[in-house]
Order: sequence, then C-alpha cells, then structure tokens
Amino acid sequence: MIKFFRQIRQKLLSENKFSKYLLYAIGEIVLVVIGILIALQINIWKEYRKDREKEKIILNDLAENIKINIKTFQNDLDSLHEWNLSSEIVIQSITNELPYSNTLKQHFHSARITKQNLLPSKAGYEGYKDQGLDIITNKVLSSEIIKLYEVTIPGHLSTLDIVNQFYPPFDNHIVQNFNYLKGEGLTPHDYTSLFSDHFYISWIKAYAQGRLDLIEVDKKLIKECESVLKLIENELN
Repeated sequence: MIKFFRQIRQKLLSENKFSKYLLYAIGEIVLVVIGILIALQINIWKEYRKDREKEKIILNDLAENIKINIKTFQNDLDSLHEWNLSSEIVIQSITNELPYSNTLKQHFHSARITKQNLLPSKAGYEGYKDQGLDIITNKVLSSEIIKLYEVTIPGHLSTLDIVNQFYPPFDNHIVQNFNYLKGEGLTPHDYTSLFSDHFYISWIKAYAQGRLDLIEVDKKLIKECESVLKLIENELN
C-alpha cells in the first residue's frame, strides 16, 4: 500500500502536476489522521470492554461479600433471640420460684452471655477500592456501596460496642454462685437463694434488655445490606 502511494506521488511530480500533488498530499494526511483516530477509538473501546469486565467481577465479589455479612448478622440475630429466650426462662423460674430442673443449666449459661464481637467481611469492598472507585459506572450504586461500608456498617457496629458491655462484678458473682461444666452449662450452688438474689436478677434482666437493642441493630444492618445487594443484582442483570 505504501509503495502504491509512493508511485502516485512520483508520477504526479514527474508530470509537474503540483496542484494535484498538493491535494493528493493533503488527502494522504487526512487518511493517516483518520487511521490514527480509528486506531485510538478501537483502543478506547477495548479498554472500555476490559473495564466493564472488571466492573462485573467487582460487582459479583461485592454481592458475595454482602451475602456473607447478611449471614453473619442473621446468625448473631438468631443467637440473641436464643439467649433472650434463656433469660426469659431463668427470670420466670426465679420470680415464680419454680422447682429446679437440670434443663435450667444451659439456660443459666446462655442468659449470662452479653454479645458476640462481630467482624463483617470487607474483602469485596477492599477489592473495589483497589480497582478504583470509578470502575463502577452507576454512580448512584457506587455511592450506596461506599455508604454501606464506610458509614452504615461502622456506625451500627459502634452502637453494638456500647451495648451490653462486660461487667466484671456480675461475672464474679456468677463464679461465686454457680459451677460451670462444659457442655452442660451453669449449676447454681443454691438454687433457692437466687429467688432473693436481686443483683443477679437485675443483671439478667439488664442483659436481656440490651439484647433487644442489639437485635434491632442487626435487623437494620440486614435491611441495609439487602437493599444494596438488590441494587447490585439489578445492575448485573
């Protein structure tokens, strides 16, 4: 092709057709420029496709990450309900002075549990940040994802941290008045003495009330995660 153009130029020059040669030269330059622009556009298109593939991977990773966190919060929610059920059974047994039963051992143990330390996964979000926050083209979705990981989850977890703090005097009271056997739970040294143990009863009730607040926080976290997950799944579809 280059040889062909060179032959045309030489022919025009040999025939002293300068004006035609000039027009030809301009046309050749235009063709070169067009070729460069097309090549650039192709490269831009290829890079765009690569970015969209990366975006799809990131969105899938975020979706899986959020599903893991939803499961974490749901498991915590289930545990809190279970512990509060034990608290209710213990409180009813003591306040109504019901006869002792070996089934109470596990309930005595569960009723004294304060909370779990939750460690939500951020792997998908860290991968998103590593790729660059602009990789997700839907800016509304990007904003919701950032808000979930940077504001919503940390904010709710800070609430979890201040509810049902471990109280050493109550734990010492448990040690002094119960015998713990792994797999069985707590056995009171003197069950009937608990009927008038207001310190014990007050803290069992306090922990139960605190768990109600923790349950509400877990519900909010699950709702927020499910909302963002739905936005991600809509984008992928």
